[in-house]
Amino acid sequence: MIKNIAKIKLRMLDLEGGGKHLAVNCRINGKKSVLLIDTGASSSIFDKDNKAFADTSYTDVQGSGSGSGFNSEIQELHLGIIPVINISRFKLENENMVFTSMKHINDLYKSLGLPRIAGILGGDILFRYNAVIDFGNQLLLLEKK
Repeated sequence: MIKNIAKIKLRMLDLEGGGKHLAVNCRINGKKSVLLIDTGASSSIFDKDNKAFADTSYTDVQGSGSGSGFNSEIQELHLGIIPVINISRFKLENENMVFTSMKHINDLYKSLGLPRIAGILGGDILFRYNAVIDFGNQLLLLEKK
């Protein structure tokens, strides 16, 4: 059986010192945005200060900062629903996601001449859609369900 796979062009964001971050262009609630791809992040997280989320209603997360990794150091986590994320021809709808301020990341990116990010796609989304990162062809492959 042939799976329905979305092929999404990766952006390689060059960091000082020769490192790279993986990202994808997308539209969130109709607004052009950039999302980082982080295979080491257990959960996706989004920037509550981004214009794409201006109409989002939030609920505070109880026990903020009790996770592991990046989220463990965050004091203010919120839940909100993202109506539409279009990543090329791949579409996520009505996703309940975690939000926080990503000012520190976006300030760093600005100082490096990199684009502002709207969020980080982590393991929850990557696992759910059987993500494959094809570095040779610079593609993110996601299985449409």
